[in-house]
Amino acid sequence: MLSKICLHQYDFSGFTENKCLRILQANNWNLEFALDLALDGAYNDDYADEMTDQLFNSNNRNDSSDDISNLRHRNIYSTNAANISAISSSTNSSSFSTTENSFPATTTMPDRGDSRDSNATNDGYLTVIWNNFTWLLQMPFTIAMEISKTFFNFFFSMFLPTLHYDKDGTVERFIAEFEEKYGHQHPQFFRGSYSQAMDAGKRDIRFVLIFLYSSSNKDIDLYCRTIITDSRFITFINNENMIFWSCSIDYPEGYKAFQSLKINNFPAINLIGLQNNKMIVMKKIEGFQTLDSILSQLQTAINNNVYSLMAARLDRQERDMASLIRAQQDAAFEESLKADQAKDRKKREEKEQRELLERIKEEKFREESQRKEKLLRMKTTLLDHLKTEPDSDDQNSLKIMFKLPNGTRLARRFLRDDPIKLLYYFVYCKEESLFNFKLRTNFPTRDLPGHSPEPENDGTETKEMNLTLNECELVSNIVLFVHDLDS
Repeated sequence: MLSKICLHQYDFSGFTENKCLRILQANNWNLEFALDLALDGAYNDDYADEMTDQLFNSNNRNDSSDDISNLRHRNIYSTNAANISAISSSTNSSSFSTTENSFPATTTMPDRGDSRDSNATNDGYLTVIWNNFTWLLQMPFTIAMEISKTFFNFFFSMFLPTLHYDKDGTVERFIAEFEEKYGHQHPQFFRGSYSQAMDAGKRDIRFVLIFLYSSSNKDIDLYCRTIITDSRFITFINNENMIFWSCSIDYPEGYKAFQSLKINNFPAINLIGLQNNKMIVMKKIEGFQTLDSILSQLQTAINNNVYSLMAARLDRQERDMASLIRAQQDAAFEESLKADQAKDRKKREEKEQRELLERIKEEKFREESQRKEKLLRMKTTLLDHLKTEPDSDDQNSLKIMFKLPNGTRLARRFLRDDPIKLLYYFVYCKEESLFNFKLRTNFPTRDLPGHSPEPENDGTETKEMNLTLNECELVSNIVLFVHDLDS
């Protein structure tokens, strides 16, 4: 009978066999009473041991008496103290009032045949069956309530950030507001967007710690003052060489991170790292927790995922080394190719230079030939412009003398109303080596209007070329110096 009672206690409470035995001994082997107290959380190991010790001490002090009514029930759990006190007083007045029906406080199994124990056992069965039946009836409602609560929290968290959304908020603005409110002692913020923080973590193969700030959360101020600004938290981030990014979910970047990370509760810290060339969430810490708990969870997550980062770093190093080798090979090939191309280019340039010089030479020869032909035609044309030289006794004539650059002197008579261009034509036709020159007086020194004929315009004159000799203030027997402009 006793073995069956212990087994029932063991099946329904989940305690060890020794603990079930001690609890039954402490409750005068009343299964229903002991089971109710155990399921209400009134016992732990220390309390059961204390009750058993008191029971054995009582037996040792009075071997002739089986009275254990001096054993008092205490509840170490404050939440059930009132219930346990009420049950204990009832037990002391009924179960422990007599000794005829009580088992000895020893580990020896009692004999069968106690009708009261049998009735108690039957009542215990009925109670357990009733409790299980009511639990089964309540289970659908409990599940429905939990599902409703989950959906409510999810949709509430989805729409809550938009209540205070500020489209003009930036990460820099959040950092400034954070420092103004909580001081400058904090982890070094990553000054960039959420995507830039992820790219930096992926590029540098570093853990990224995301802290999302919600102004509507009642614990956020305490969280920032006791967690984020704590020196141990800052030292932990620095020692792990993590990127720390934070923003308010009321700002565009923070709301973007909130949607990406699917946060359900605030305050929220997310540890993100590189795995299989993707940035994934390795640990979510939501709700208010102690600093020790947060650091412990982060350290555990880092230890569990540090090998993936080490593998990524090794893979990155191998790729970088392979890229370096390829770059060196490409550089050597490129250098050799450039040398060959330089040689080919030099040969090609030399050939082009020779061809160009030949073309220039041919072009100059052709131009010179054309120029000579043109000069000959122009000299013939200009000679036709020269009128017959006036007689020496002509009062309207002037004798003009020309001194060439080589010292040669020329002289000819011109009419006073002849244009100045005839003087240039005369010198141009008489001296084959002169092409570009000016006529100049000596005393006083001045250049006459006009210029030497130009083969390019076939001697076409300008207005000053038609000025008369009188207009140019020339007198008879004047000496004009021919100034070669090409010399």
